[in-house]
Amino acid sequence: MAERIRLLCDAKAMIGESPLPVDGGLLWTDPVQSRLLRFDGTLETIATETPIWSLARQSGGVIVGASDDRLNYSNDGRDWRAGPRADFAAGCRFNDMAAGPDGALWIGAMHRGTLATRGALYRAVGPDEEPRLIAAGLGVPNGMKISGDGRTLFVIDTLMRTLLAYPIQGTGLGEPSIVTDFMGVPGKPDGMAIGADGSFRVAMWGGGCIAHVGADGAILGQDEVPAPHVSSVCFATPSKLVVSTSRMRLSPAVLAAYPASGGLFAIDLEVAA
Repeated sequence: MAERIRLLCDAKAMIGESPLPVDGGLLWTDPVQSRLLRFDGTLETIATETPIWSLARQSGGVIVGASDDRLNYSNDGRDWRAGPRADFAAGCRFNDMAAGPDGALWIGAMHRGTLATRGALYRAVGPDEEPRLIAAGLGVPNGMKISGDGRTLFVIDTLMRTLLAYPIQGTGLGEPSIVTDFMGVPGKPDGMAIGADGSFRVAMWGGGCIAHVGADGAILGQDEVPAPHVSSVCFATPSKLVVSTSRMRLSPAVLAAYPASGGLFAIDLEVAA
């Protein structure tokens, strides 16, 4: 393991998702075990009534968690209140999401059996607003992020192995374009972060790495992570990535070879002087 990659916390998450900097620490979710994880030097486990599949933070500081069929809101990540239920197609649930600079939330939905074309995108503004269907026909929406200027919604379709760019048009979306198809990168794209330079850092599930993708879609490099299932990533600082990993469906032999699977890692990036 490269010296600039280190284990922060051996959380043993079955699926570690959506790391989010909060109050000097990090909050992320392990939905399969219905718990949130918080790390600020020590690990705190927060049980949830239902699985929380992703986390985001609105511009006002409110933390939002996407459960199966609705959004949940919290000021501290411990006490939650539920919003109204979203209208779903049969067999679907929420997955990843992104918060825009205007406070709007863009939420992806997927089919529980990962059927193609059953994924969709929803939008909501506040805790009392029912999420509204915006776009359909996707596979598994993941890695959702808003561009720095607030004009583009980037969405990874894990099933189709593409990074899409949707122009934001008021409260809706225009037709997407493909940024990259991750040619030559191992694994399937999952969670994502956007750097200050507009490039993307993408967690590769099954690939054991973070892919660095340029704003133009070019593959710029990879950072290996000592866990096969790299599930999500965020910037803790402009020069430090925080990476969540997963233990889901790893054999005893693989877990023995990668015992920190399910842990939270930090990657110190090489920053030009």
